[in-house]
Amino acid sequence: MQLPILFNPASGTSPKDPDTLLRPLPKELRDRVEALPFGPPWDFDAPIAQAVAAGGPLFVWGGDGTVHHAAQALVDRGCPVPLAALPGGSGNGLVHGLRTPLEPSGALQRLLEGRELRMDLPRLDGVCFLNICGTGFEAAVAHRFDSLPGRGFSTYAQACWQLWRTWQEAGLTWDAEPLPTPPTSGRLERIRAALHATPPVLPTTAWSLSFANLPTFGNGLWIAPGADPTDGILQWATLARPGWLALASEVPQLFREGGTTPLRREGRVRSALLRLERPLPWHLDGEPAPERDRAELSVEPRAFRMQVTDACPWT
Repeated sequence: MQLPILFNPASGTSPKDPDTLLRPLPKELRDRVEALPFGPPWDFDAPIAQAVAAGGPLFVWGGDGTVHHAAQALVDRGCPVPLAALPGGSGNGLVHGLRTPLEPSGALQRLLEGRELRMDLPRLDGVCFLNICGTGFEAAVAHRFDSLPGRGFSTYAQACWQLWRTWQEAGLTWDAEPLPTPPTSGRLERIRAALHATPPVLPTTAWSLSFANLPTFGNGLWIAPGADPTDGILQWATLARPGWLALASEVPQLFREGGTTPLRREGRVRSALLRLERPLPWHLDGEPAPERDRAELSVEPRAFRMQVTDACPWT
């Protein structure tokens, strides 16, 4: 029995060729897997059963949306095998955050030789997500991106440009306890943490608001650098609307690991009940979600099985 690699031909910006994916692998690894085309209506029963029979994991070669649907199916079945995500979408936010190689064949080999990570499972109103959910500008972009023809960074940038000048911030009311930011390994960071020992104040307004399990959004945007998928905590992050000058001077910092910018604020909560002044669109792992003006966020610690490479910084 071979491990299934589900690939979504409709995701990403270039066609997926299973032969090109598998050809670089050593024969002993190539013989362990088979590539199977997959997509809506997302019936995972047969491939999950095959992955279980073959000893797992379940490989998914697609974008964050395809991976999101696979994760929901595994959670519904009690996570019988780990999920292994291969980069094949427009943004690949999840694989960026896990430090999985962005070349699919290299990622496949490293994951076949990799390890299992028990990571947290966050939920928005009971619906699970793996990477990030959010509302405000970023969710409006996810909805607009979904309606536009084409994929890739240029389409994402087009959606951002269409909404950047008109999207308005919204008022927020929280029922949540903010948590202090843990000290980091660097000397300068430890000094800053000591000087700012009180938790960041929960924002009362937001232009864009994320709840992150991992640090990166699609296209390598570091939306929540402090996120840790093994600490049982959600990282909230807000983005302020950048002006013309900040588009050139500050926004590039969001695409650099370790980049700092006043546009981004972060903090931590274990759970939250959030009320918004008006109904706003939401997204789950980049997938459009219904509008709501009330949202409940929670986390199940170490409840999801994820296959990762040795480059993943968490254990």
